[in-house]
Amino acid sequence: MSAALLRKEWREHRGALILLNVLFGVLGALLVLNEARYATHGTLMEVLKIPAVMLSTAAALFVAHRLVTREYGQRTQLFLESLPLSRASILATKLLLGGGVLLLPLVLTGLALWSRARLHEDLSARFLLILGLRAATPVLLGWMFCALAGLIGRYRNPLFLLLFLALFAADRLTDFDLTRVGPTVLLGSDFAFERQHFPWAALGLCWAAILGMAAVCFGLVLHRDGTLAELLSQRMSHREKVFIACICVGLVVVISVMDAAKQRQPFTLHDAEQALAVGSPVQVSSGVGFSREDAARLATRLANDLGALSRYLGLERLPAVAVMPIRELDADVFQRAELENADGVVVRANLADPAFDVRDFEAFLFQQVLIWTSKGQVLREERRWWLDGFTAWWARRDEEDPRLSPRVAVASRDDFDPRAWLTTRERVGPCLAGALAARGITVLRSQLDEEAFHSLARQLLAWPPGTGVTGRLSEPRLEDLLRARGLGSESELFTRWRTAASQDRAVHAALLEALSRLHPSLHVVAESQETFRLEHRLRGEGNTPAGRYALLSQNLGPFTAEVAPYALSRQDAVGAEDAVILPQGLARGERWLFVMQQERPELGCPVRLVAERREIP
Repeated sequence: MSAALLRKEWREHRGALILLNVLFGVLGALLVLNEARYATHGTLMEVLKIPAVMLSTAAALFVAHRLVTREYGQRTQLFLESLPLSRASILATKLLLGGGVLLLPLVLTGLALWSRARLHEDLSARFLLILGLRAATPVLLGWMFCALAGLIGRYRNPLFLLLFLALFAADRLTDFDLTRVGPTVLLGSDFAFERQHFPWAALGLCWAAILGMAAVCFGLVLHRDGTLAELLSQRMSHREKVFIACICVGLVVVISVMDAAKQRQPFTLHDAEQALAVGSPVQVSSGVGFSREDAARLATRLANDLGALSRYLGLERLPAVAVMPIRELDADVFQRAELENADGVVVRANLADPAFDVRDFEAFLFQQVLIWTSKGQVLREERRWWLDGFTAWWARRDEEDPRLSPRVAVASRDDFDPRAWLTTRERVGPCLAGALAARGITVLRSQLDEEAFHSLARQLLAWPPGTGVTGRLSEPRLEDLLRARGLGSESELFTRWRTAASQDRAVHAALLEALSRLHPSLHVVAESQETFRLEHRLRGEGNTPAGRYALLSQNLGPFTAEVAPYALSRQDAVGAEDAVILPQGLARGERWLFVMQQERPELGCPVRLVAERREIP
């Protein structure tokens, strides 16, 4: 590679390349100046993912078009090949120049972010090296792929189409998960939070792909004195267009047929008691302490209640439901199994425990059924409180639960925001969160007649069949639905909800006073430069005994949205002045969820005294 080649490329393409860097410079400046807006990411360095994604896709395609596709398509490279210059040096110049042009704005943005983040974050050289490799490798991979596509010439668009069809087929017909492969791993949820370990597997795969595509690029340019690259740069003939179109249509048909054949069958429990709900089976297994007669009664009850829920919300189809007893879970913890080769809702619970509450279990089961029928749409945070509240209310619609008011009082002892419901849910636990959301449902229901409330529930929880992206965009907002019924804004509803919760707190002031006398504490103590231990204790104030409590813990990935109760490890302890040590060690850079909770018989729910996420410093 000579300086003359670099000067030639620079003179020819400097306008476009400078414009590209100016645009990304403006983007980087906006990201840095809006630091407060991105504070919720946990670290400002997480923002580096945005330019990395854009540079590895749109920008790489643009640079490849300027440096490779246009020159080989217009055959201007033939002039260079007539000079005493090797084809390898010409291609190497283009590849290195394109890589440098794409990496420059990434480096500048990273430096700007580092200059701001280092003022309030501990950014080690090891962490910056890991972050730099994770950001730069996808950019180089995208550039090399786009450069190779440019050299393929007239077959580049069929290449893009076939690649899309291959990824679609792998996703639909196999267990292939794109989020666990190569560049998606490097730009994954732990992008700016992995501070110790290099993702060698993902890096190795990406670099092997980069080297492989670079070898193919040189092979195309050097094969038969470059005539192959020149032939590929010519326009596609009519026959080739028809042939490629037939191949693509045939592949789409084959994928559709195989996808239809791969539809999963409903999950079936052998030797279980069964009842039908709108034509779908409800299966309940017996177990130790839970007889076949108990299983048959529970299956009949669940089928009747699911049928009533289906008719109320207008659900056209219900999943196959299977309920299995398990002794290892607490009575208030329920678990849904992940199915790979079957379809349906499979849940487990400690059905034989005397403290098992069938109404709390039904509320959980109704949630899982609505998640299945809506394809997960009801899990979006802006409507999640509706899911928790409606299912808790529906499970107790026929009788007043005397524990609802004290549960609401305890759950609302700290302010809550229904728009950030996942935070509230983690802070108070699923049981108390369901009761608090049910209070919001009862407040809303008291202001509507039955027909209006019925219509509102259907619009918010029953996902209409056949809706896709268009249905998502046209989906009504709760704010609009409330105003259409003359109930004002969401904020006004939330104000009435908080007022009702304050009345519950006034009734149960003694319970709240007793809880306020409990003082939990969590301390992370260093044992070495890289390892730590957690010390926890619960103390009572005055004559209030601390009593027994449990510490729940879970090692988190970055930005784990929600942690299921059954996934939390549990350590039981007794409140005292002396600290209790968590038997599991902690490592620097890990993120943990710690929950201290205490059982309250009058609530039938554990009360979370502390629930916080911590990064081990």
